[in-house]
Amino acid sequence: MCAPIAQRYRHGSLAIWLRDWKGSSRSRGRVARRLFPPRSRESAKAELEWLLHQPPGNDSGVRSRWRLQDIGSAVVWLQGYTDPGVWYLLKRLGISRKQALNFVRSPDPDFRAKWQTILGAYAQALAEPERVVLLFSDELTYYRQPSLAPAYHPRGARQPYARQIAGYNTRTRLAAVLNGVSGQVDYRQRSKIGKDELPLFYAQVRAAYPLAEIIYLVQDNWPVHALPEVRAALAEHGLTALFLPTYASWLNPIEKLWRWLKQEVLHLHRLAHQLDELRRKVAHFLDQFQNGSPALLHYVGLLSE
Repeated sequence: MCAPIAQRYRHGSLAIWLRDWKGSSRSRGRVARRLFPPRSRESAKAELEWLLHQPPGNDSGVRSRWRLQDIGSAVVWLQGYTDPGVWYLLKRLGISRKQALNFVRSPDPDFRAKWQTILGAYAQALAEPERVVLLFSDELTYYRQPSLAPAYHPRGARQPYARQIAGYNTRTRLAAVLNGVSGQVDYRQRSKIGKDELPLFYAQVRAAYPLAEIIYLVQDNWPVHALPEVRAALAEHGLTALFLPTYASWLNPIEKLWRWLKQEVLHLHRLAHQLDELRRKVAHFLDQFQNGSPALLHYVGLLSE
């Protein structure tokens, strides 16, 4: 960076930092300035990552998120840097401003034991897929009206429409199972899925695997799953229930199948006035996995590249 431009910035700014780093390495007899004095790249990144996981300290005590000026003030070797200087240094370390995700840590005291049991069943299914089947199950509700999502649209003030209709927002329920080894999907689609429909669905699941000796059914802690008549239906059809830890839906790969369904069919659909056609499209989407799918296993994270 040329001297007249650099002179506009105070000491420690991004311009000075770039000049010292780039220029000094080209100057005879001079040593290039370290990127993160007095830290190595690894220790600088570790220090900043630790800092960003702490609540920001500030005079008011009410700020909940870090700002560039807060980071520059909290880190001794960043003091004196401008906000653009701090931003550029964070970028060099692979740290950027990102959208947060909702997160809750499972309070289940038996979390580890439950998850180890599921992993053990998965290992059995991988070792003996003809004899042992592991199925991840879940239920989903979707509605007549389209759900909102981003879409390509001309730039400007106008936005794409989710075209709804006047009237009751009819809901549809899905129950489905995903084979953790083959990617096969079996499902049942009805207006209601509850204690009356689940036993029928369990019979359907059993019929899909007539030669299997052991069928593990991984399911969440929806209270209906624990009803006596539902548990009796599991036993009647030879299904062994494995319950996920509470508040740990991220451990269930079938959740990503629902995500795919929403992305392909449900977001911004134009069938609010044709509920039967919408349900047919949902069925058509799920039917593509009826004979198994390596692509689906890859998508949900059960098959590496």
